Amino acid sequence: MHICLISLDYKPYRSSGLTIYAEDLAQGLLTRGHQVTVLAAQRCALPSHHWIDGVEVYRVRADKLDWITYSLRAVQLLARLQRERAFSLIHFLDVHFAYPYHGVYVASIWQSFRQRLTAHHGGPYHTGRVDWVRRQAYYRVARTFFEHRSVKNAVRLVASCRSTRDEFVAHYHIPFGRIDLAVQGINTELFCPTPHPELRKKLGLEHCRILLFLGFITPRTGMEYLGQAMCQLPEDVHLLVGGRWDESYRKIFRKVVGPAAHRVHDIGFLRDEDRPLYYSLADVYVSPSFLEGLGITPIEAMACGTPAVVTSATSGPEEVGNAGIVVPACDSRSLAAGIRSLLDDNELRCRLGQAGREKVLAEYSHLRMADLTIQCYERACLKS
Repeated sequence: MHICLISLDYKPYRSSGLTIYAEDLAQGLLTRGHQVTVLAAQRCALPSHHWIDGVEVYRVRADKLDWITYSLRAVQLLARLQRERAFSLIHFLDVHFAYPYHGVYVASIWQSFRQRLTAHHGGPYHTGRVDWVRRQAYYRVARTFFEHRSVKNAVRLVASCRSTRDEFVAHYHIPFGRIDLAVQGINTELFCPTPHPELRKKLGLEHCRILLFLGFITPRTGMEYLGQAMCQLPEDVHLLVGGRWDESYRKIFRKVVGPAAHRVHDIGFLRDEDRPLYYSLADVYVSPSFLEGLGITPIEAMACGTPAVVTSATSGPEEVGNAGIVVPACDSRSLAAGIRSLLDDNELRCRLGQAGREKVLAEYSHLRMADLTIQCYERACLKS
């Protein structure tokens, strides 16, 4: 098959975990012998047409409205490409990008706009009153004018976890049989236990217990609760934070972490080859998020043999299963207790670390993701 993937971004530029999903899915499809073309936004003076690791990539401008204007231009480009070649299948990697398209397509579903409107104590996550009002308006408009149309018109939908599937069945009236589960996978050869004794020394943390968080850090990640938890943990517990911050949210985190600020270390945005080193360095990986379509970083940590503490919100329990600790969302006391239970019990930490690695190998490889997604494509082609 020749598959066209529409993603907001594609390497080398990453704006969210969706970009990593696009990269891993494209490589998995290539490995399985399929041809892949990717449409993505043009960022940082990247060329409008080039090849990356066997994938043909076209890029179009996004502008200030980001995915809304990007989707319009991507669909216009797609129409031109379809006059030149015959794609076997069109896959929008986020269902919202499909709103201008009138052909047959498959789409991936993640957090719904209904969830974003209610994720934090019944309202949207935010950085202040003005941001709360802005998000209320934006999410309601997006749900009404873009989301319902895109979801309704997809021939099949792909969900990475049961909680997302159940959300769209319950609140968007999508028949259960129209949604395929295809868990997001990772490169299990890259993400594996990778000891690096000198890294702890380089960071000046030889005698410390280390927590780690990596990601695109926005109010949805719940980092303020991890900041509060740090204030409840012993002085020898240090937190490494890597990724790109929403700057307004960074200020909130700094205010909350207060007296524990000297035990929080910003390590910046890590290269792919460095991430396994930090996962393997950490004693515990922590994901305090209260809304996930599927949190990929706890899975990467588990692949490296590091147990994770996640929250019960949305996909958290599915990510770790019996191989991690699940605590209530938006509860810093429970988060601190969950972290402490692993830090203070070496046997439990080692057992869960090994179980996590086994779980990832069995369930979360990028090739398994490709195989499950291809099965969805085959069902879509039969229906169309």
